[in-house]
Formats: sequence, C-alpha cells, structure tokens
Amino acid sequence: MKAAVYEGVGKIEVREVEKPALVPGGLLIKIESCAICGTDLKAYVYGNPRMKPPLILGHEFAGRIVEIGGGVEGFKIGQRITMATSIPCGRCEICLRGLQNMCENLLPVGTVLNGAFAEYMLVPPQGIIQGNVLSVPENLSSDEAAISEPLGCVINAQEIVGVSFSDTVVVIGAGPTGYLHAEVAKARGAKRVILVQRSVARLGFAKNFKVDDIICSQKENPVKKIMEMTDGKGADVVIVAAPSAEAQVQGVQIAAKGARISFFSSLPKDNPFATINTNLIHYRELKVCGSSDSRAIHQKLALELLASGKVNARALITHRFPLSEFLQALEVMKKKEGLKFIINP
Repeated sequence: MKAAVYEGVGKIEVREVEKPALVPGGLLIKIESCAICGTDLKAYVYGNPRMKPPLILGHEFAGRIVEIGGGVEGFKIGQRITMATSIPCGRCEICLRGLQNMCENLLPVGTVLNGAFAEYMLVPPQGIIQGNVLSVPENLSSDEAAISEPLGCVINAQEIVGVSFSDTVVVIGAGPTGYLHAEVAKARGAKRVILVQRSVARLGFAKNFKVDDIICSQKENPVKKIMEMTDGKGADVVIVAAPSAEAQVQGVQIAAKGARISFFSSLPKDNPFATINTNLIHYRELKVCGSSDSRAIHQKLALELLASGKVNARALITHRFPLSEFLQALEVMKKKEGLKFIINP
C-alpha cells in the first residue's frame, strides 16, 4: 500500500510499504480521509523527538472497517469509523482520575503508532478496549468526520473554561482551531464572538463562520480595540489559539474581572516563555487554564455537533489532495493561505 512515511526532519516519503496485518482484537481500516494537523507540518519542518522513523503520520481520519480481528464485537465490515487517536492505558493514576488524554503511557496514533496517511491503518486492540473507536453518523462525509479530532480538542478546552450563554468570547488566532472555537462558543450559547488575527487573508474566511466581529491586529491595537468594543469591561472568556507569547500576554490584558482564559495553543518548545503581568491575574481574579488533546467523549460530542450542523466543517476544508501529492500539500499549507487540508488516499 502507499503511505506518507516520516523519515526525519525535512524528509517525508510517499512510498509503497507493507499493508498492516490484522491482529486478534484489532481492526483494519481502509482510510477515506485524513486531515493534516499543524503538528504534522511542525514535525516535517522541525522534527519531533517522540517520532521514531520510519513512521506513518496522520491522526485526524475517517475510514471503513475492512477486516475485524478475533474477539472483537460491536463492529461490522463496511462500517465507517473515526477514532480518538490518543490511546490511554486505562490503568495509571492519571487515567483513573479521568484524565486519559494525559495518560502516563499514552499511545498516540501518528506519533508513536503508525497513522492514517496511508491506504490502510491498523487499530490496535487497546484502542478498542478503551472505547476510542467511534462510529461516523450517516449524514457526515468522511472529510467532515476527520475534523472531529481537532474539534474534540476544542470542546475539551471550552469545557475547562466553561464557555456559556451571555459570554463575550475573544478568540486570538484565525487558524483552523480558532474558527472551530468560534463555532463551538456559539453552539454553547456565547453572546458575542470576537476574532483577532494578524493575517488579513486568514480573516477573510470569517464570513463563513459564526463570528460577530473581527480585529486585524496588524492594523490596530487589539487590546485597545477590544476594551472599546466592550465598554472597558473586557472579555468574559479569552481563548488563545495562536502559538504566540504576545498573544498570551494580550489575552490576559483583555480579560474582564473574573474572566477565564484558555492557553489552547502551546508555545515553541525552544522558547516557551511569556512575560505576563500577574497582578492582572491577582486583582481581576482571572482563571488561566491550559488544555491538552482530548478524550473519546469529546470526540463523540464533536461528531454529534458536526452531524447536527451546529459546527460548519465544510467551510473549514479549503484544500484536498491525493496521497501522492502529500508533500505538495505541506508546501501549500506552509503559506497559510487555507485552513484545513484533507488527504484522500
């Protein structure tokens, strides 16, 4: 079968590899769609110490079951599925606390296990045992279902910061997850969603999503503008969906008294620092939260949101490429001219 194989920094090959063999307790999936995550691009450009070449990338996928291993029940040949691709052990202290996304023995598909930028992918027994395999609703295309993985991460973050009705929500960063945050905030009842982004081109997609106001931080001071727009109050919820220390600093500055802040995007690992006025956190009683990945329940909720039409996945998908053009897709993605890129093997 053909697959996109990570061989190290700056080196990914689309080549023939051996089709994975079915194991007892596992599933063999024919991949129909796999979206490129920003972490895939980062691994290509900068490397990832957790990825041991040769490794097949890809963790945002949907496909059909073509083989079922012995002992597996509840699935059928031809069934369309997707997967919460961070597989927990279910036994460590962190898992027992309900934080399976931070499992001490996590097995992420496309990072440690071979992923879905391929014609076929093996779902290991542990992924089935832990409930990570999810059925795709009939009214969703496989392209849309692939978006359920990043959407699950967004849902996790918004549950942590508690976005709710009457909230004014500011999302900093108009990339794919920024727009998903806008959609989910509205689905949770947010009164107003304000999107902040430096790139004029990226802001051009806002008309397709549930965004009330946009601010181009290249043209005006976002802190000053948001305080003006909120009559000096600030935002009830701030979601920093950009890997920028400056964005994190601004996120604290624009937060209203008692506000909740999500540092959704991580900073570069070689410089993960931001100089923040912590007195603002102290005197305004701000709650600053992180979020990492998601759990299977979040991705199940994501599929339900997509199927209900409350989140617009179609507008998020701006490019499609065959697997043979995977490297070309990465080069186009580098230019940040689109949002979500789908590979169709």
